[in-house]
Amino acid sequence: MRISTAWAQQLSVNGMANQQTKLAKIQQQLSSGLKVSAPAEDPAAAVRVLDLDSTIAKTNQYQSNIATVRGRLNIEDSALETSGNLLDRAKELTIQGMNDSLSSSDRLSIKIEVDQLVQALAGVANTQNANGEFIFSGHLSKIPAFVEHPATGEYVYQGGPQQRVVQISPTRQVADGDLGLDVFENINSSSPAADENGKRSIFNTLKSLSASLGATFDATPGAITGDRFLRYGLDYNNPPQALGTTTFDLVSSVEQLPSTVPPTLSSHTSTIDLSGKSFANVDAIAAEVNKQLTATGSSAPAAIRARSNGNRIEFVSLAPGAVNSVQINNRSGTFLTDAGFSNGQSKAGADLPVAPVQVFQKQLGDVLTDLDTARSSFLEARTSVGVRLNVLDSQESQNEKFILDTKSTLSETQDLDYADAISKYQLQSTALQAAQQTFAQVKKLSLFNYLA
Repeated sequence: MRISTAWAQQLSVNGMANQQTKLAKIQQQLSSGLKVSAPAEDPAAAVRVLDLDSTIAKTNQYQSNIATVRGRLNIEDSALETSGNLLDRAKELTIQGMNDSLSSSDRLSIKIEVDQLVQALAGVANTQNANGEFIFSGHLSKIPAFVEHPATGEYVYQGGPQQRVVQISPTRQVADGDLGLDVFENINSSSPAADENGKRSIFNTLKSLSASLGATFDATPGAITGDRFLRYGLDYNNPPQALGTTTFDLVSSVEQLPSTVPPTLSSHTSTIDLSGKSFANVDAIAAEVNKQLTATGSSAPAAIRARSNGNRIEFVSLAPGAVNSVQINNRSGTFLTDAGFSNGQSKAGADLPVAPVQVFQKQLGDVLTDLDTARSSFLEARTSVGVRLNVLDSQESQNEKFILDTKSTLSETQDLDYADAISKYQLQSTALQAAQQTFAQVKKLSLFNYLA
């Protein structure tokens, strides 16, 4: 077989080019520190690297979530601690106010401080984090948790019914706060002023204390409040043939004046029909009910009015007293269920003892009991916060170890062994030099070099 001069030289050039390519690849690995510079070099390893990078990024996000939740829970814990201190001061003032040796002027001075405590507690309940989110408003974090009702002066819950939860691992979530509804409002109470579920908000408790210190003894009217979240209203606008009618009765009973023994009661029943109507919010529902109550002749003294109580609807008697009551009965449809009432649910008012001293001592005794219950509620909430903070610490440690293990696997998959690579580089460099020297010798092998 005969090889031409041109072909011999071409073979040498090709050999040098191959050696240069191999040397360049090793140089690229040494400069980047990676085994695989392009997916085509090792597709399986490239896919593995992408999966590991994605896993590390997700876990880092979980770590970021943990830091965020920890910050929010620390703010809540501080708010609950402040609330507890305010209640401790309120309890001291209540005990002080029960002293019969105090004058009316002394009690009015205490009342002024109690009013300040109410405002301070409302401010704590509307605590915001660094992002301007209200920590006790649940998933409606941009809305203040509590606002003062313009008609009644009571603080009502405006936040959402659901806690916000944050993912801290692929299988674990943690609530980043507690609902103000549970912490400040739904507090067990043995007072006649408690709602039909035996609850009284801490704001109402403190306002009762303030009213007592100011010698204001008002009987509680009958009132029933739904327990369903109605912020987004109700819709009965579908054809009646599809849903049927939506009606219910409101029954009011009130003692007629002058009073008799036994008392003479006046009762009035109003049928409310919401069929074929839609309502954007709880205020729209209350407006429609009141419109129908007026049209059916529900007037004083046996009068009922609907009003919003935060995100819930409430029916209240306009006449206070133990014998005054409100009752709701279903006729058809689902309003009672939608609004959180039970059929036949009723609530009577509460008369107070006749003697002012008895009234005063009774109200302040109820306040003391409810303050202790509220303090326990705050402690339970703080305990729950502490448990969640411990969960965050535990999960954070697990995530850190998982990230470290994953990075180790990633390093084994993509990181370069420099000792091995440098050895290969030296070997490849020697091979290239040999190829170049060989070419220099081969290119001299021509008959023309021997022609005279």
